[in-house]
Amino acid sequence: MPRPRLSRRGLLTLVAGGVAVGAMAGSAELLLEHRAGRRMFRPATLKPAQVLDLHSWKVNLPVANRQVIQPELASHADESFKVVPAVQFTARCGDDPQPGAKYPRSELREMDEHGTEASWDPTAGTHIMELTQRVTHLPEAKPELVCGQIHNADDYLILIELAGSRLFARYQDLEIGVLDPDYRLGTYFDLKLQVVDGAVDVSYNGVSKARHPLTEPGCYFKAGCYLQSNTNTGDLPTAYGQVEISRLMVTHGDK
Repeated sequence: MPRPRLSRRGLLTLVAGGVAVGAMAGSAELLLEHRAGRRMFRPATLKPAQVLDLHSWKVNLPVANRQVIQPELASHADESFKVVPAVQFTARCGDDPQPGAKYPRSELREMDEHGTEASWDPTAGTHIMELTQRVTHLPEAKPELVCGQIHNADDYLILIELAGSRLFARYQDLEIGVLDPDYRLGTYFDLKLQVVDGAVDVSYNGVSKARHPLTEPGCYFKAGCYLQSNTNTGDLPTAYGQVEISRLMVTHGDK
């Protein structure tokens, strides 16, 4: 059944009446109508968790290795993680990387319904992450970032990466498919990562672009802005990458 769309007047009424719009996150009401050229009304106080359903996520931030989990995440916003009116993720090349990583990030990490770190088996059931997003800025010296991932406890597995104008998927360091050979900054796209029977399918704007075996245990999804540059690659500390996400949905279930 199609999801109902809320008119601008209806959204204004809900916000004015104090309704928690976070309960609607992930549905069509709060999405940017980017294909129709319409803009979503944004109250100045709107938080990321009121635009995206973040009850099963935590966010890794690029300052002092900070991680924000629920329930604090429900009301958190800062310069690296805010509503613009999509949720904007920003990381600068001079920011702090997470322990064990080389590059800074402002990025969500999937959690389970109990508030602990998600860990699922790619060979059992169906696991799907769907996003509507756009990359709006890249560092200058090394213009690369990752805007979606499947990871496990040991390593990165599937990465959706933009390098210059080339948007592609890779399994670890192996390129497995080109999503867009000439991506233009600021262009929204729909991304779907679907894992079934030990394989991942990567779809871009509704078209399957890559498929690869995925059998490593302990998987989880990530989404946001993970730079592939820092000051050691020639970028200034103020150089930055930026990603905006207007829709984010994760589902797990039987086949």
